[in-house]
Amino acid sequence: MSNFITTNIRLSEEDYLRLKDEAARKRTSLSAVIRDKIGSKPETRSKEEVASIMDNIDNIARKNAKYTKGLDSVKALREIRYQEK
Repeated sequence: MSNFITTNIRLSEEDYLRLKDEAARKRTSLSAVIRDKIGSKPETRSKEEVASIMDNIDNIARKNAKYTKGLDSVKALREIRYQEK
């Protein structure tokens, strides 16, 4: 079984409708159509590989923690998202 990450992406309404239409015609999900378009093939990793990657991410997060003490990341992301352009 492959691990998937859930994320949000922005598409133009035209692209979204075109992809939704393709998914309906193929009787599959929008996600499957997008994965097919980007050439994403499920990759199987061993539990050891996953543990190693997660350890690496955890180590980087600990090193960065000293620079982000007291930072409200959700607030910062909201400010970035809604700031005037």
